[in-house]
Amino acid sequence: MLATVIAIHVLVFGPLRMGILSIGDPWRALIVALIFGAIRHYRIHTPALHIRLWRAPSRSWRNDAVQVAWPIAALTRCTVLLVGYLAVVSVGFPPNAPPYRISDNEAINLPLRWDTGWCLGIAIDGYQWRPEVQGQQNIAFFPGYPLTTRAVAMALGAQSVVRQWRDLPPRLAMQRMQQTYLASALLVTLLSFAWALVWLYRLAREHLDEPEARAALLLLSTYPFAMFFSAAYTESLMLLAVAGAFYHFKQERWVAAAGWGLLAGLTRPNGFLLAGPLCILALQHLASRRTATTHWDQLRTRALALTAVAAMPAIGAVLYSTFIYLLTGNPFEWREAHTAWGRSFTGAPTLLLPFESITERGVVEYTSAQPVETMNAVGSLLACALVWPVTRRLGIAYGLFMVLNLAPPLLFGGFLSMGRVTSLLFPMFMYLALVLADWQRQALIATFACLQGLAAVLFFTWRVFL
Repeated sequence: MLATVIAIHVLVFGPLRMGILSIGDPWRALIVALIFGAIRHYRIHTPALHIRLWRAPSRSWRNDAVQVAWPIAALTRCTVLLVGYLAVVSVGFPPNAPPYRISDNEAINLPLRWDTGWCLGIAIDGYQWRPEVQGQQNIAFFPGYPLTTRAVAMALGAQSVVRQWRDLPPRLAMQRMQQTYLASALLVTLLSFAWALVWLYRLAREHLDEPEARAALLLLSTYPFAMFFSAAYTESLMLLAVAGAFYHFKQERWVAAAGWGLLAGLTRPNGFLLAGPLCILALQHLASRRTATTHWDQLRTRALALTAVAAMPAIGAVLYSTFIYLLTGNPFEWREAHTAWGRSFTGAPTLLLPFESITERGVVEYTSAQPVETMNAVGSLLACALVWPVTRRLGIAYGLFMVLNLAPPLLFGGFLSMGRVTSLLFPMFMYLALVLADWQRQALIATFACLQGLAAVLFFTWRVFL
């Protein structure tokens, strides 16, 4: 196993030097691995490694959750990308767009939209902070998605790309490097979303039957703002982290739940709020385990362990804040950087502005002038209206999850980008699948899909869709 790991490391990252030991050719380490593997198999008769490696994904693929989730993920995500590409080549860009590109091929450029450039820059060059700059800076973006992208790019041979193209002109070499990282970012997005649907299906089956659980996945996948699950954005990885934390906590797999919670805290600024719902689950678990025969010391030990697991999202935010403190001298400088994107405290009065505009100008004129804000507002109102029904039918933890993800962004920016926020609120899609009749679910899915197509056209042609 060690020789195999060394061979892969040399193949991906280049020569390995450890003191006097230097390994520059991956084939030597691979030959050593094959020799030791043959000896082990001769002495200990077990199924061959390639058979064992094949059995694991084969068993997983036959799982009912995978059979339901992956076709939905593949169909919806690829359709959005296809619509985006067709929009680019048929509708085209507005004046002065796109502001940047890394290829003359629009299919390669397709994932490179809006904030993707920031995450790509972090993945390639890391964080940079200039105290004299008053505008946007990359410290506003949490490291979970960029670091995952970097890891995948390394695994796909990003470092070998540098060595291979060392003799190319600098501009062309940089473009090739950016293309590798952009492809890795899109791969992270698509695989994260598909994996997230597997966990969400299993969560949904705790409350819904099979057709309803499938409908919940379809409602989430076709939601207009689910378009961001096909973009090189943080939404897919965040959905995976949240779903993984919920599912594994409910299954009492504490290490996995802690890992997913930590990832959530490192992926988005509001990720630490996941600690609240996890604490509710911890209290419910302790209440169910408390009996007259339970010793107090055992209960206290379990409570401490569950608290540590539930706190992992907050620990993720603390880790990033500590890094920012070392970089800038202010642990919350990342929060200050968000003001450049319009995320400053505006309070509840800002939420009334659209209604005042509707009162003054009428619905038709307002929606004609502010179509994207209208979509954001409708999504926000739908989510807010479903908070109590979700709490009553699915549980306090899900209701609290929705409240904690709705209230802060509404107070810090109004309806700005609230569609992206609501796309992660999976409990409301579970509730809709639970209470709607089959024909109503189908009608809503069709409506969602049409609006998501519109969202894809706007986003991928560099029209404002925030």
